Amino acid sequence: MQESRRNRWFEIYTTLSYNATMTSKQSTRDKILDAVFSLVYINGYNGTSMSMILKECDIPKGSLYHFFKSKKEMVLAVLKERISPRMDEFYEFKIIENEHGIDTIINTILKVANKDALVQYGCPLNRLNQEMSPVDKDFELEINVIYNTLKNKIKNLLQNATFNQEPDIDSLSEFIIATVWGNLSLSSTQSSKDRYLRSISHLINYLKSLKI
Repeated sequence: MQESRRNRWFEIYTTLSYNATMTSKQSTRDKILDAVFSLVYINGYNGTSMSMILKECDIPKGSLYHFFKSKKEMVLAVLKERISPRMDEFYEFKIIENEHGIDTIINTILKVANKDALVQYGCPLNRLNQEMSPVDKDFELEINVIYNTLKNKIKNLLQNATFNQEPDIDSLSEFIIATVWGNLSLSSTQSSKDRYLRSISHLINYLKSLKI
């Protein structure tokens, strides 16, 4: 594999993860999933063809079909084995002693700005959600599992925080996710770290206003 291609893979591969690593010792199946993750993230599900996947993986068609019967099966595996664990790690949202839950949420929102691929291409889960959930129940189911896990982490933080006026925790959790994802949904030519920070500052200021 050419070095420039490996570098691009690694940048996309680590979009949501600080600890992810890619090595030449990866199994063929893992290489396929990493390539599909990268291609679908950039081009979308319908914009990624089997020929593109084969070229990116640089493997024979028979080897690809030995592991996966279809593109759909590959991308569902990417959701479970790549996107889900990265979402879980990046959006950790653990209760931190002596830190207000709102501050924990704000710190994570700001951390997004340090991930160039997130700012440029948006949230990989939301991209698939927008494209595939309306037309495929299998995708909708898998995406909802990851979404609800994220939402419940935020709810847990908020439920253990104190406020000057008790908010609707459920809808506030959804509002936080929707606002962050919405800010990451601009086209790659319109997106920038500065633009994200300026836009998301309105959400941050609102969240701060809820604290005691």
